[in-house]
Amino acid sequence: MNRFIVADATRCVGCAACEIACVTSHNNDGWPLPRDFKPRLHVISHRHQSSVATCHHCNDAPCVTSCPTQALFLADNSIQLNKARCIGCKNCAVACPFGAIEMVAANDNSAALAQKCDLCSDQANAEPACVNVCPTQALRLMDGAGIRALRRERQDLSVQGLPVQRPSLSGREAFLTKPPRIGARKLDAALRKTHFGEIYYGLSSAEAQYESNRCLHCASKARCNWTCPLHNSIPDYIHLVRQGKIIEAAELCHQSSSLPEICGRVCPQDRLCEGACTLKNESGSVTVGNLERYITDTALAMGWRPQVIGVAPRKERVAIVGAGPAGLGCADILARAGVEVAVFDKHPEIGGLLTFGIPPFKLDKNILSVRRTLFSEMGITFHLNHEVGRDVAFGELVDRYDAVFLGVGTYGLMSAGMEGEDATGVIQALPFLIASTREVMGLEDCAEYPLVELKGKHVVVLGGGDTAMDCLRTAIRRGAQSVTCAYRRDELSMPGSKKEVVNAREEGVEFLFNVQPQYIQRHRKGHVSAIGMIRTDMGEPGPDGRRRPRPVAGSDFELKADVLIMAFGFQPHDMPWLRGHGVQLDRWGQIQTGGIGRSATQTDNDKIFAGGDAVHGADLVVTAMVAGRQAACDMLAMFDSKKEDV
Repeated sequence: MNRFIVADATRCVGCAACEIACVTSHNNDGWPLPRDFKPRLHVISHRHQSSVATCHHCNDAPCVTSCPTQALFLADNSIQLNKARCIGCKNCAVACPFGAIEMVAANDNSAALAQKCDLCSDQANAEPACVNVCPTQALRLMDGAGIRALRRERQDLSVQGLPVQRPSLSGREAFLTKPPRIGARKLDAALRKTHFGEIYYGLSSAEAQYESNRCLHCASKARCNWTCPLHNSIPDYIHLVRQGKIIEAAELCHQSSSLPEICGRVCPQDRLCEGACTLKNESGSVTVGNLERYITDTALAMGWRPQVIGVAPRKERVAIVGAGPAGLGCADILARAGVEVAVFDKHPEIGGLLTFGIPPFKLDKNILSVRRTLFSEMGITFHLNHEVGRDVAFGELVDRYDAVFLGVGTYGLMSAGMEGEDATGVIQALPFLIASTREVMGLEDCAEYPLVELKGKHVVVLGGGDTAMDCLRTAIRRGAQSVTCAYRRDELSMPGSKKEVVNAREEGVEFLFNVQPQYIQRHRKGHVSAIGMIRTDMGEPGPDGRRRPRPVAGSDFELKADVLIMAFGFQPHDMPWLRGHGVQLDRWGQIQTGGIGRSATQTDNDKIFAGGDAVHGADLVVTAMVAGRQAACDMLAMFDSKKEDV
């Protein structure tokens, strides 16, 4: 009798912990790159039922008899696959009656080869990883002895007149029964729109306990921390909160994140960790972001500080250009490894667009001040109000330091290419947000970022992302008479956080969907007076999978506007100081990294590394931090390899 894994659908909760355990167990217990997430078994869900599809290791396996190269064979009472013999003919995938074999390519340039469950034959565990990790025991390894035991159990039940099968879904429902999500409380809209303070209250100790008790702890490596780009140990630090071990939870948070109290506030959790929570469609996702914020805020209030203790100083010195999340992530890892780090930034405070692009009502700027102190105590030196190319020559950094990291972000502005776009009163989102934040922080006026008066004016914002939401809510607080968001697709297609849309509506923003700008109307003095619009409907999906808006003939109209804010996103800005240093840009102006013989974050100049928005385009705070931390690891590997060569 061959061994195989059996799935009990009445216990399966669809948490996908088995898929993650499968992938990580075949990746040296580490997290693979997203493109390499290729489990050998699959959770299949339908409405409120789920189960696991995997190889049955059939006794007379049709996959074995169909294989022309003997790549599939019987060993250790199971059907194993020798990929070296596989020719990708797909015979086995066609022959398998359970759909348990799939053709998988290692990368874009590789042929697709067969992949199937091997019962973790090359792992040290006595049982397959998926069986070990399943939180409800829905999976178990069966063999001849197991089947005989199951047969006897069912015979006994039959003799007693009892049902052989458990009542449908009883095990599943028992595991998923949790109290409803409450989340963080927020200020009433009428009050919060009168100031720029954070609108969400932090969790109290009791609220944190309530939320942490809701966590199912599907596994230490669960779907929530897989979807987190940093792979934060979410189930484990929530478990520590449940135990009241806040300092230990803070230490665990800081192992994978350089800015947990900030990510807890500004990450789009609904699209990442909370969006993947097993409870999402049950009693509501665990409020992971609120707990992450609570942990660090509380630990700092208790006097805890991240420490760099027992680390021997290294001789290497690294310069970091940009104090945004990519640069700070890089600096954090290097400082913890004993490297001397100097960070250069043109702004008067660290954070980059965290500080100056995200409004204070989403992220209190004092938090960045505290974080700068923490980093300084770790030995990181900050040179603020130092713009590379103006206050310090880039070539000087390359000459003086052993490596340089570019975490410069994307400050380029995107236009719509409309007639009248140069009219007075037409402004770009980023300068508008930076000017507003600088004024709230009490910084001196800056010609590069002039503050636009909005009081009593009709403001229209074009765009549907988080930056557009920030502009809308800032305009409300700056006393605009009316604030309208005009978006060319429907509401479901908006890329911004759904939570931010709700907050904007509560604060008085009007939303116009399926409208596309055509031109900008100006009065005789050249100031914007209206935007010409046309209504749209949703057409077929484009290459990115999103449905394309189509103009509706004869639906033209004009929308009154005294100020028009363009919130179409960001693109790379010009960096003339990079020229002549061997750093290549792609056709979009993004810094190119990687390539043959180079690490993923290394440019064509061996000493220069880059990461974040300047490399992969405008994205999330957390993805920029991941890139910065990876660059630090790549630098350390380079430093160590040079030592070995000496």
